[in-house]
Parts: sequence; C-alpha cells; structure tokens
Amino acid sequence: MTEGVVSGRHDGVRRVTTGRAPLLVVAAAVATLLAPASAHAVSDPSLEYWTIETERFRIHYEKGLEPVATRVAALCESIHGELSDSLGHTPKEVTEIVLTDDTDSANGSATAVPFNTIRLFVTAPDDMSPLGDYDDWYLDLVTHEYTHILHTDNISGVASVVNAIVGKTLAPNQIQPRWVLEGLAVVKESEHSSAGRLRSSLFDMYMRADVVADHIAGLDQLSSGAWRWPQGNLYYLYGSRFLAWISDIYGPNTMRAVSADYGGRIAPWAINRSIRRATGRTYTELYVGFEDYLRRRTKDVVAEVDRRGRREGTRLTQHGYQVAYPSFVPAQAKAPGAGEELVYFRNDLHERPGLYRRSLGRDAADEELVARTNDATTASFGPDGTLYFADVAPFENVYSRHDLFALGKGERSEDGDESARKRLTFGSRASSPDIAPDGRSVVFTVNARGTSYLQLARVDAEGHVTERRTLVPSARFEQAYTPRFSPDGKRVAYSVWTAGGYRDIRLVDVATGAFHYVTRDRALDMQPTWSADGKTLYFSSDRGGVFNVHAYDLATSHLTQVTNVVLGAFQPAVSADGRTLAYVGYTTDGFDLFTMPLEPGRFLEALPPPTDRPDPPTEPSGVPMVRRPYRPLPTLAPRTYTFEYKPGAYGGNALTLSTNGSDVVGHHAFGATVTVSGDAPGPTAVLDYAYRRLPVDATLRLFHTVAPRQDFRISDERRRYDEYINGITSGLSYPIAEAFGSHGLALSYTMAHFSGDLPVGTTLDPYATRTVDPPQGTLGLVHAGYGFSNTEGSNETPGAVRGAAFGVGVDLAAEETGSTSTLRAFNYYAAAYFPMPWLHHAVAIRSAGAISAGDYSRAGLYSVGGYDLENNTLVDSIASRVFDGAVVLRGYPARSYVGRAYVLETAEYRFPLVIVDRGVSTLPAFLRRIDGALFADWGGAFDNFDEQAVEFFHEGYLVDSPQLHTSVGGELWANLTLGYYLTTQLRLGYAYGFSQEAEEGGQAYFIAAGAF
Repeated sequence: MTEGVVSGRHDGVRRVTTGRAPLLVVAAAVATLLAPASAHAVSDPSLEYWTIETERFRIHYEKGLEPVATRVAALCESIHGELSDSLGHTPKEVTEIVLTDDTDSANGSATAVPFNTIRLFVTAPDDMSPLGDYDDWYLDLVTHEYTHILHTDNISGVASVVNAIVGKTLAPNQIQPRWVLEGLAVVKESEHSSAGRLRSSLFDMYMRADVVADHIAGLDQLSSGAWRWPQGNLYYLYGSRFLAWISDIYGPNTMRAVSADYGGRIAPWAINRSIRRATGRTYTELYVGFEDYLRRRTKDVVAEVDRRGRREGTRLTQHGYQVAYPSFVPAQAKAPGAGEELVYFRNDLHERPGLYRRSLGRDAADEELVARTNDATTASFGPDGTLYFADVAPFENVYSRHDLFALGKGERSEDGDESARKRLTFGSRASSPDIAPDGRSVVFTVNARGTSYLQLARVDAEGHVTERRTLVPSARFEQAYTPRFSPDGKRVAYSVWTAGGYRDIRLVDVATGAFHYVTRDRALDMQPTWSADGKTLYFSSDRGGVFNVHAYDLATSHLTQVTNVVLGAFQPAVSADGRTLAYVGYTTDGFDLFTMPLEPGRFLEALPPPTDRPDPPTEPSGVPMVRRPYRPLPTLAPRTYTFEYKPGAYGGNALTLSTNGSDVVGHHAFGATVTVSGDAPGPTAVLDYAYRRLPVDATLRLFHTVAPRQDFRISDERRRYDEYINGITSGLSYPIAEAFGSHGLALSYTMAHFSGDLPVGTTLDPYATRTVDPPQGTLGLVHAGYGFSNTEGSNETPGAVRGAAFGVGVDLAAEETGSTSTLRAFNYYAAAYFPMPWLHHAVAIRSAGAISAGDYSRAGLYSVGGYDLENNTLVDSIASRVFDGAVVLRGYPARSYVGRAYVLETAEYRFPLVIVDRGVSTLPAFLRRIDGALFADWGGAFDNFDEQAVEFFHEGYLVDSPQLHTSVGGELWANLTLGYYLTTQLRLGYAYGFSQEAEEGGQAYFIAAGAF
C-alpha cells in the first residue's frame, strides 16, 4: 500500500570504462544473470506453496498461510462486482495474488504488466501506521490493490493493438503520476469499508499541518515524488483527497470516465486532456479550488480547538520526520544528581536512526545516540539500568524480523555493534518490550501470520529471556500494541485492534490473563502509559477528530482530555513525580517531542467517540474455491516480446528479439535474446535461467555468438574473420545479511569454445609473411567473488556519507578447469565515506584495480580514461538507462590507457547546495536537488609497473608518471525525475589532466552518471 502500483521498470546498467573490452563475450557470460523483480534474492526452500483458485483469482501462498489465503480469496470475489461496476472495467484474465509473510511490515503492490498481479504482505499495520484506520485489514488491502488492477488493466485503442502483437507491455493508466493511481485506490478502499484513509484522523492531521503552515504541496511535487515530508505518503494523502473532492463536485463516475479515456490513448503524460474531457477543466485548474477547500475546512477545525481552549506543550526537539516513543529515564539509569531525561527513537534522515537520550533542558547539545536501530521502537529500563528495546534483524539469512535486545547501563551501541547490544530473541517477531518493575519478566507483542498477541517471559540473572508464554491470546487477525506494566507489576495495559475497526485500551491481570476493556468504541485509542502511583492511565485518542492525550481515572472510570492541540499529540510519557508530560507532537515537518506541565485542573472533558461511521461490510460467504499445490508453469511462460533495430557489429542494421518470464511466486526466471543481421553469417543467441528454491541462487546461461575479428594476418594483410563462441555459464550467489550491512558471495564456471573460419581465398602470395591463424580452443573459466557494504546515506545527502564497501574477484582458467588456454585475473574495489562536521558534507574515496595474465589471446585488457562523450550522449544514457561509470579518469579521452593491469584512485569532497523539489505543474520533469563535488583522480592502465611508478605509488605522491596520471576538477550534480518515475543524476563538470594525453585546456562535460 505504501509502495502502490509497481510499474514495469528496468534497472540501470552502469558503463564503466575500466572494463575488459576484448573479453566482452566471456565477461558477459560470467556476469550476473537475469534477476526478475518478482524473484527473491534468497528464498526459504523449506516453504511449501499452494494455490486457491476462484472464478477470477488465483491466490498463491505458503501452506501455513491458508487461513489468510482463504479469507483473501473470499474477499476478492465479494468485492469484484462492486469495484468493477464502480470503475467500469472487468479484466479478461485471472488476477494472480501472492501472499508472503517474510517481513513485519504492512504493504502491498499491484501491476497489470505483463499480467495482472497483486502482492500482499500478511502483516497488519503497526501502531502508528497511516494504514491503521481499518475495519478489516485484508478487505482494505485487497480493495486498494484490486483497484489498481481494474484501473491499470483498462486498456483500449492503439495500446490494446500493440499488446495484442507483442504481449502486454503497454498500460497507459499505469504511466500516470502516483497521486492519481494511489489517490483513486485510497478513495475506493474508503468507499467500500467503514474506515480507510479518507476517514483517517492521522491523514487529516498530515493535511491540516500543511495548511496551517501554508505548506500545501504543489501538483509538481505530487506528480514526481518530492522528498519532503510525509514522503511516500504524499501521493496517498493529497491524491485521495483531491480525487474525492473532484468526484464530490462532478459526480462519482468522473474518474471512471477519466480512466477509460486515458487507457485508450498511447501518448504518455497528457493527463490533463483526459480530466478536461470529463470535467471541462485541467487538474491544474481544479487544484486551485481544492486548495481553497482545504483552507476553509482547516479553518473550521482550528476554530473549534480554539473555542475549547488550547492545551499545547512546548516543542523540545526540532528534528521532524520521525520521533517516537519517549520514555523518562528512571533514577537507576541516570548519573547521580542528573535532572529529568528522556530516551526516544529518532530518524530525521540527518543522523543515524536509533534510540537517543537527552535532558529536558532547552539545550540540545547533550542529545546522544544510545543504540542504533533499523526501526522505531519503545524503550524500557530494568531496575539495574539495563535498556530493553526491539529492532529489525536478519533471521536465517532469509527473513527480516523484530527481535528483543538489551544494552547494559552506561553502554552505547552507536554503530549497531552486536557485541555491545545483546540479542535476546532470534526470529521471534517480538516488539514493544516493557520490563517489569522488579526486572524479572518482560512483556512484548509477537506477530505471527497476520495476528499479533501479548507474550510474557522471564528474565534470568544473566539477562536471558526464558519461559515464554502467551499472556493474552488474540482471536485470528486481532492485533496487540505497546504493552506497559503497572507500577506494581500486577497488570499490563495495552492497545488492541479487534474486528469491526475497534482500537481500544485493555487491562490484563498478569497472574490470570483475564482482561477488561477501558474503552470500547470506534475512536482509535493507543499507546497507554501509567502514572507513577498507578491510579491513572494516559493514552492518545482521536475522539473529536484530532489525536490528543487523555487521562483515565481507574478508580472512577472518568475520562478527561489532557491536551487540546490543533495537529496531534501521541505516545504520552509521565515523569516519576507526576508533574511533567512528554508526548510526540506533529508539525508540517513531521514528529517531534513536546513537554508540558501536568495540571489536572486544566483537563477538559473528553469528547464522545465518532458515531458517524457506516456499518462494516458483511462477511463474505459461499465463495467456491479449489485448493491445489502451486504450479509455476502457468505464469512462467513468456508474456511479452521486445524488438530493437539498430546498427550491428557487421556495419549494417541488426534486429534483436527478446523475451523473459518469471513465475509469479519467483521460483524460476528466464530470459532469451536473439539477434539477426543480414550482414552477419549467423544469429547470436543467449538464454538465461535462474532457480531460486535453494539456499543459494542458481543461474545458468547458454550462449552462441558470432562476431567480426581482426586478430590474424594473411598475405601481409589484416583481414576480418568470423569468430564463433558457444558456451555455458553456471553460477551460484549467496547474500549474507547483517543488521547494518551485507555480504555477498558468488561462484561461477564458464565453458566456452571459440573458433574462427580462415578466409584464405585464391590469391595467396607465397612470398608473404607467415599467416597467423585465428585463435581457437576452449576456455574453462572459474570466477569467485566477494563483496561487503555497510554504507549509509539518505535522501537528504549527496550519496553515501558514512561506511565502507569492498569487493574482490578472481578468475582462473587452466588445464585443471578444462581450458586449452590459461588466464589468471584479479580485481578489487574499495570505497569509504567520512562525514564532515558540516551537515551532509562528506569525503568519499575509492580505490580500484585489476591485473591479468595468461596465454589466452584476449586475456583481460583493461582501459582507463574519461567519459565516452562521443559514443554515449546524454540523451542516449537517459533513454537506455545505460549510464557512464561514476569512477573514471576524468579530464582524459575515453580509453586513453590500455594494459593488462590498471589502478584508479579517486577522492571527492561532496557537499549539498540546494534541495529544490520543484517542477512545473504536472509536466513530467522535476528537479530534486543540486549538489557539488571537488575531486582528484589518479590512475592508469599498463602492462608492466616501471620502477618510477612503483616508487611514486609507494610514497603516495599524486603526481604524473609514465604510467600513473592525475586530474583534478569540480562538478555540479543535478538529481532529476523524468516521466514521473525515472530518477537520474546529471553532472556538469570540468576536469584538468596533467599528462600529455589529457584533453588540451581541460575537459568540460555534461553527462548522466551516478555517484559511487
């Protein structure tokens, strides 16, 4: 849902000028094989997949998810008729749905290309998710994603003719801004339930904050995906409310007409034409009226808050983005004499995300990172000062799951060092831990197959979690959130979602597991916490339409409203003396910490819960279903074909036909390419296959190529001959996941037979120099590689700003590998990134090199030089997604130096200049940011290291030498989005080289290239 429609996309391939030009075919064979988007990097081979078939859907799932799959199947058939009527389209093909449960995130995606496919995560929304207002999670999820299918599968006119010829490759409605796609899906998810994001108080708050701050997003920002807060939710937030407003004015069938019109037009991006045909106005014109509507609506909400009297805290932090779960640091975890302190999660895209700690003083200089984490988490202190929290961590190298961690008193884990933070559970999907006052037990939530529930465990003297038991079992698909022990340790308060859209506060007896409700209504009641005396429960609730902190007196059952804010107040925390309330507040920049005095005399009477919600939809029943083991073949067959006609290797034009396929679950994938040229003696063909049901990824490539060569001499002339290469490559790859980094191993074997026809002819000169025969034989090549990366960066930074990346590769061909030729090659790269004291400034250094030897006739010649400005134009790069390499010897012509070894060193100082985040209305061009870089390059390619070069290299001088060459320069980087989805980086630069081969007067360039 936060990912939305997955359109057909192609990953960019970087063209690096330090490649092995003559070993082109073999290098291609050794390269990573086809990796379809639907396939997992590493899958769990133990999972057994099944399929449920209904009239219009096929639901594929691993066997343990059958209850979820059965419910999804019933929901799909029940909503099909309503949605098809509403959107005016019925698909001709079955819709494939894949259920997975390998993450603790709630999400889904849909695409109409190459066939109608929906992918759903089983996990329900977390505590503060914008998806959290739902009456039935799977109903909302399926309705949203199936809306995408009905919308984007609506294809007619020329587009349908094209698809009939080459397969389903063109879906015009899918080539629209995401705010149109996601906005329509949110409208439908809300229309067909009693909840949805159109009714969400959290989403209303997001919008209200932008209006109050006069920070309403422009159509340009919505259309191309601005990085401003609320980031990915921007499309859903504005798109849903804008399209709902349009439908309210022009009728409920407006977007149905727009979809039918746009789906029949082959010209992309002309979105205003279709809406004008339906309403008489463009989106640009309509948006002016929509902004006025937002201001009037927000003015009414603010006026009502002011009428009751504001109760707002003072803003303590200025981070924005994500701040969550503040907790007062108890005395046992503080230094003697220290004042009030808070620990809380922070992720502002500037510093590392994790648990931070600071005092309540106004000076933020004492804010420090205590524990680096990958996700938002609560924090709880034991009586000995140990900090307990949860984080996402790899499990069995396949799953990313929440587990419990602990950090001793006074310890820090700023780098995520696993030796510093102690992992208490492994693959348990455990979150929101709270330690009992006596430190002997811990309560937490556990997620399992779409349901979460409370568990309680003992904590022994060594800090190990033992004797786990379920404290409160949840009914199927219920959800438990943020449990908190009472001060005496006898009760636990927590928030629970139950069927029908109820999000309430429960109290449970620790000894017996018996519970009762504190609230039971359609308000969203969340994040309970106790007063120090155990007499009051504080929690956040959206009764009245605005999230505020409320207080519940346990003795009298009286509910009062503590805060009365314009935007929202969440996740309360109360100091030990009961005098101070800390809470998470909201601004147009995101979430931050606020504090205020707790003054019961100023509390307001709580507003009533909402009563205007429609009844939830009735439960579907009687849907015919057939269950059977999963069969990959029906979705594995090729669905689409692409044609390319361009100059070929023999001088004339060549026609290339390509196809690929992957079964919908991702067990198998293949790709096939055939190139035919009238000037060539035969076709070139490549067939790739990948199998992903092993602990490692296995790939296979078969190839047959024919290419013109000039490697022999006859009658004192160099003549062209045709070289044929037939071969096979098999490969294994194995990624190794870490909490804050990743490793990768690769092993492959290539067997290639190469031969050439000798064009002797009838005019040989018997007195000419001896004929040199074309090379022929067999190359048996073994390749092994290793890579590691723990680099860090964000949308706010010009590339990575911290961490390192490293990789090595070894190639070997010898008699022992079945080769008639020998080849030995080694290559490496290493990069490191160092943050500077100034925000987002960084120094980036990279070293790369390779060396090869052997009697193979084209054994690894490497080329070093600058950007290929002649053969790789800016337009070509953007259109083909084949970019120049980020690391070259700038200031020199392309391929200036060639040899059997190369080394290339680069140092860059990178700094942000301006975040623009602007375009022009709905036009498909958007400038995100402009950054700068100063650099020095040093390197070369050679056959032998001369003594001078060795001396210079060892002493580290960046100076000119016969084999090592230097350049310096500067660049401006412009990050753009084109066509709503294609993100690219353009570089305007100048480089000056100091060797004689350098471009005279320096080299100016304007290219598309990424940062290393």
